[in-house]
Amino acid sequence: MFNSISIQRAALALLIFSTAFAQAQDKAHDLVKGPPPIHKEHHYSEYEKLILKNVSTFHRNFNNREFGKNGDLVVENLHVNSNGAELNGRDAFVQRIARFVGPFPDVKITDLITVVDGNTAAVRFVITGTQKGDLEMGGTVIKATNKSIHVDGSEFFTFDENGKLTDLVTVENMAQLITQLK
Repeated sequence: MFNSISIQRAALALLIFSTAFAQAQDKAHDLVKGPPPIHKEHHYSEYEKLILKNVSTFHRNFNNREFGKNGDLVVENLHVNSNGAELNGRDAFVQRIARFVGPFPDVKITDLITVVDGNTAAVRFVITGTQKGDLEMGGTVIKATNKSIHVDGSEFFTFDENGKLTDLVTVENMAQLITQLK
């Protein structure tokens, strides 16, 4: 059985432990809290400026429905992995990017973050639009819902020495898309 002395000892031990734990947490928090990280601007080389210009043009052309202009920015034997669907060639790329306008006539891609390093670039973006037409996805069709979408995505670009796109990986949150269309 517990007597009042053992309860007092347990309470004192708990108080000492919790005080020491709180002090350790405060010290750790101060180490982590500290001053905010300082952003150090990266000065792009002339080549990286070309890559930044080209990568920034893809979604602008898409939003302007100038898909053929995106074809001019890629090599003939472009390799694309778009959400697991592999395709090769400039023409296949242009056809694939144009297909989304049918179901979503007001579709727009907004770039949130663009990073360039050497011959590679990464873009985080959001796709918005309203489904006015049927959407074919992996052999199934989602009938027009007239619902709006807001889908997160990222793309990873690799360019050749002339600033032409050679490889593209697109990852979009397809579960987010499907959930919003239900």
